Amino acid sequence: MPKYSFNCREIQNLLNGIVCLFKPRDIPLSVLQRLFLKEICDQANVIAQCRPLPLIEMPIVEEHKESGSLLIVGKRQQIDYSLHPSIVGEMFRPEEFQMEPLNPLEPSSSGVCVFGLNDGCDRLEAIRSLAWFNEYFIEAELGRGTHLNSIRGTVNSRMEYDHVSQHQLSTLLSLLRLQYKKASFEFANLNMQSQQAFELARRGAPRPRVLGSPLIFGLDLCYFKLPYFKLNIQINGETDQFLCDFIHEIGLNLSTVASTRKLRRTRQGFFGIEHALLDKHFHLESVLKNILMCEKILAKNLEENLNCEIIELNEDNEKEKSNKFLERYKLKNEDLENENLPELEDCLKLPFGREYKIC
Repeated sequence: MPKYSFNCREIQNLLNGIVCLFKPRDIPLSVLQRLFLKEICDQANVIAQCRPLPLIEMPIVEEHKESGSLLIVGKRQQIDYSLHPSIVGEMFRPEEFQMEPLNPLEPSSSGVCVFGLNDGCDRLEAIRSLAWFNEYFIEAELGRGTHLNSIRGTVNSRMEYDHVSQHQLSTLLSLLRLQYKKASFEFANLNMQSQQAFELARRGAPRPRVLGSPLIFGLDLCYFKLPYFKLNIQINGETDQFLCDFIHEIGLNLSTVASTRKLRRTRQGFFGIEHALLDKHFHLESVLKNILMCEKILAKNLEENLNCEIIELNEDNEKEKSNKFLERYKLKNEDLENENLPELEDCLKLPFGREYKIC
């Protein structure tokens, strides 16, 4: 455990704000939160144990030789055991922390998760009202349908997929982009024939005024090799179930079925995988740096986007700005930059298969 220059009171004050974590696949969000809180509490309690216990003065009482009455003959100092950890417990306990996700993820999904920690939970609603988009990479398979279209659902249907071509899928995605482009102006309460709508369309995507409804801003085909394909989606107001149902609808429009194999969120608003902490980085020093970095990012972007009517999807200097923050706080995760790294096995994965053939 490294030596820190701050005390317990400063740690308590610093553990308030927004923190960005990376959620592995097949781990529930609640388990990730418990692991995170347990790690920072254990390390903070090590610092608390180094704090000297206060001393109190206790009277020295002796019996009088003749009368036998008790007399105070002096005072001595001793440790105040009323504040000892064995009596009052640890100073930092996970159940005393409040932690809430900005947009939850299902256990079968992975990716960036932004959390509010303690006082930061009160700011989540204000962040949601800005309607920032989230970016996903979805790997799917044609000709395979699952129960409730879920990633870990049992296979309940098989269909032919040889007739599907990359051109057909790209054409379908282009039509979907146009439909959602039109819907974005409706959700922004704009007239499609107005000059204001034209100016907003020229600058970018209009910011939706109706929150909570899924709205796709970007849809690209990254990979295609039958029966597998990979999509890059930039979306707002989504859930994991909506994305899985969206892949299923793509399969139906191609006269077959499709199901999601992997779902990974690479960006949540202005926070990307380069800002997220891995579970092996759940150290008190890294967590405090991450909170400070997230506060800087929020403070900068809240001022720029508070009254902005458009959502800028592709900023040329966005990665450059992110790298400056990462270099300053030394939080760059080299492991996340290589997407071909094998995923670590964990004890939460079931030892038996999840796919069953229907006879």
